Amino acid sequence: MRDNKSTSSSRASSPVQLEATEKMKQVKTRLQLVDLAGSECVGMSGVTGAALRETSFINRSLSALADVLGAIAEQRAHVPYRNSKLTHLLQDSVGGDAKLLVMLCISPGQKYLTESMQSLGFGTRARQVQRGQVKKKNFPVPSKGK
Repeated sequence: MRDNKSTSSSRASSPVQLEATEKMKQVKTRLQLVDLAGSECVGMSGVTGAALRETSFINRSLSALADVLGAIAEQRAHVPYRNSKLTHLLQDSVGGDAKLLVMLCISPGQKYLTESMQSLGFGTRARQVQRGQVKKKNFPVPSKGK
């Protein structure tokens, strides 16, 4: 005759073991807040020297980001992340299973209409990016050695 206490269940884990397993999982997230400055009309700002050079770099980086967003929106096979340091650094935030939120600051003044319209165009391209639902990834928590 078999002793019922020594028999094992055909189930893989009991509820107590399942709770212990759930406690050992860890979810890693990343939040990146990036101030992209904004494109500047060089003629309107009147910048010269080092500021002009910086403005040029900002405009090129924003153009590269717009290219990346366009490639993702059109679901192209190649997304040009490496065309800019900015897009290369933001690859995890823009592509894959990340969530992206773009906030635009525009001016209601007539003087800044061109820049405001360019910003809204950028926002429209960013909004066209459609991706699947974000998947939660669980990583095991390293056990603490005693």
